[in-house]
Amino acid sequence: MELIGNKETASQLEIAQISASKRNKALPHTLLTGAAGCGKTSTAKHTAEMNECDIISVAPDSVKTRLDVALLAKRCSRSGYDNEGALVNPEVMRPSVIFIDEIHNLSLGAQEHLGILMEEWQVPVTPKEAHLLKLKVADNKGLSMYWAPQFTLIGATTNDGKLSKPFRDRFKLRFVFAPYSMEESVEIVKLHADRLEIKIDKAGAEEIAGRGRGVPRILVSLLERCRDAAIASNNEVIDKELATVAFFKMGIDATGLTETDVNLLQTLYEVGDPVGIDNLATILNESPKVLSEAVEPYLIQKGLLLRASKGRTITDKGVEYLAEKGYIEESSKYERIAITKSFDRGF
Repeated sequence: MELIGNKETASQLEIAQISASKRNKALPHTLLTGAAGCGKTSTAKHTAEMNECDIISVAPDSVKTRLDVALLAKRCSRSGYDNEGALVNPEVMRPSVIFIDEIHNLSLGAQEHLGILMEEWQVPVTPKEAHLLKLKVADNKGLSMYWAPQFTLIGATTNDGKLSKPFRDRFKLRFVFAPYSMEESVEIVKLHADRLEIKIDKAGAEEIAGRGRGVPRILVSLLERCRDAAIASNNEVIDKELATVAFFKMGIDATGLTETDVNLLQTLYEVGDPVGIDNLATILNESPKVLSEAVEPYLIQKGLLLRASKGRTITDKGVEYLAEKGYIEESSKYERIAITKSFDRGF
């Protein structure tokens, strides 16, 4: 698998893997943080390929109890271990990669149980759970310790602040994924065009990259929609003209803002005062979760929106953007900015 961008992250993972391999250890548990679609899942898969091991993908809601954690441990590769859990042949050891996307959705109980397994390579289970796992001996406290081979847990999250501190501290490697640059975005578009056997020229790739927000998932989605537009209009190649027309019909402007983005900014401009997320969701006919997790982050990154305890407000830059793109009257722009600045001064 070819990775584009996040070169420093890939380099640090490779260094950590070489060190772990020479010490006969698994790669340290790794936490990947960043916006949805920025390559966290691809990085996890790449790490498993780099380690020449299997990857076990599980959903957060499938890991709740100690038994769930023990069953997860049971799926890990035991190559190189004896039946008692001792590493007898390090040369054939292939520590599995357990990948949990949106890991912040794990319950606190699951985080605690999984955290023990991550650090101690074993998890306590009750006699009933031991029977299900085919364990024969329990200690005098009525618990059995179910051992696990070394593994690497890779968690991907858009909100690592929701993880408990003890659980978060179990991850010795942590990387933050930022949006990709324009150059990297163009490269991603071309790479996926080749994989999907889509003909596209440089200008067409740049048009898509300019609207993709630096997020691979969005870039690929836009590429596929342009492909559909090309097929529908009997064009063999996606060029700048075709992409521009396609995006106009989709309601996506040159900066990558959608109709929902623009409507949100226009609403804040027209209201004037801070607007709470629930009211905003009602006005725009969107769920609060979609607005807060999928719409607002990009607007905040672009400096067009501010999110505070009192609600959402449009920035001066956001007002200027609406005016420059023709979404509001030019004369209104300066009047609004003057009012905003006067309000900030307490007049």
